[in-house]
Amino acid sequence: MVRTHWKTAAFVVAGLGLLTPAQGDQITEMQAQIDSLRAELTQVQTDQGDNWLNERRAEEVKGLIMEVLSDADTRASLLADGAIAGHDGNHFFIHSADGAFALYLSGQLQFRYIYNNQDDKALAPGGDEDEGGFQTRRAKVKFDGHVANPKVGYHLVLANDRMTASTFLEEWNVSYDINDQANLAAGKMKHPFLREELVSSSRQLAAERSITNEFFTLNRAEGVRLRYADANWRLLTMIGDGGNSETSDFSDNSSEFAATVRGDIALEGDLDQGKDFTGWSGEGQSIILGGAYHLQLGDGRNGSRDDYHAHTVDLSWENNGWNAFFAYIGATIDPDAAAGSDRDMDGYVAQGGIHIVPDKFEFFARYVFIDGDVDGEDDFDACTFGVNYYVNGHRTKFTADVTVLGEMTPTSNPFGASTDSTGIGTLSGEEDELFARFQFQLLF
Repeated sequence: MVRTHWKTAAFVVAGLGLLTPAQGDQITEMQAQIDSLRAELTQVQTDQGDNWLNERRAEEVKGLIMEVLSDADTRASLLADGAIAGHDGNHFFIHSADGAFALYLSGQLQFRYIYNNQDDKALAPGGDEDEGGFQTRRAKVKFDGHVANPKVGYHLVLANDRMTASTFLEEWNVSYDINDQANLAAGKMKHPFLREELVSSSRQLAAERSITNEFFTLNRAEGVRLRYADANWRLLTMIGDGGNSETSDFSDNSSEFAATVRGDIALEGDLDQGKDFTGWSGEGQSIILGGAYHLQLGDGRNGSRDDYHAHTVDLSWENNGWNAFFAYIGATIDPDAAAGSDRDMDGYVAQGGIHIVPDKFEFFARYVFIDGDVDGEDDFDACTFGVNYYVNGHRTKFTADVTVLGEMTPTSNPFGASTDSTGIGTLSGEEDELFARFQFQLLF
């Protein structure tokens, strides 16, 4: 069509050269025809140019899409034959397409401000009754998963030491699922003794576990643990290096033999509701009864011949926005006959909470008592009051609480006359003491 218009225009131009001046009117008419043809030709060229550009753009876009898809296929092929990664709502994860290998990554951050006051403290020159400051209470990274087979699991926790700011291996184990109910684990683990200690530090009611728990806890040790459980009951048995045995040297243990047995049963609800101390709205009623016994025989090699016996019983009750928990702990230090008489100790914890705004704003209170069975005034008690504000459950929450300690003497201080427990907030002293904690927690 363009070629035809060009021929017509050339013919008209050639004809103009044959006209005489007398044919002016005809020239004007023919000039108008030329202008019209020229305008039509320009429009045709423009239309064809746009069509060509649109087609070229389409081809370029198609080519780009093919390159992106090809690159994505190449990258996917590098992920070990289709490995899958993401976040399941609780952890970041990477696992193979067939599920044989898995890694779950999670973490915990607790940052707090602590204020402590010791009324009428005997001050050295320049001393102060008040202490306050910020504390990174916990900063942990956790690795869980299985290797080659979902039955072969592993667990590892790296933590920050608040005193030295160094990173250390806080806990680890390898485990094997014998069947759907039984699991065998070996490594550095918590003794299955106190319920408070077994509930994660990220799921406590107050900013920190109770002082009674801190006094009687067996903490972690290296050993072997057998877990046998169903939805409504659980039995845990551990043979290890003994209470608070944090070293890895077999010759550096204070016990020659140590064993712990614990049982829990859900009288109502199931044991999963006992993973924290909070009663969420709509969760339903949960009543869990538990008990444990620990036996530890002294090892004279390291200067300690003391045998240690401890027992506990606890009960928790949660229902639609409120919670209650009670625990009793008893322990006996049985020294060698030449070293002195037995020391019998008792402790109690009673705490409860209620959601003022369902699943958002919670008020709680706690009372603790310890009888250390030492000479002199050896009874000790404390009261704690506080609130939790849940932004996103335990994942993001704010906690504020105040603890008032009863009058202490050098013998009644549960941590010793000159011992601080800065993880809780207490400082060594002999007079009335009060401390407040303001904490933010983030789990990822």
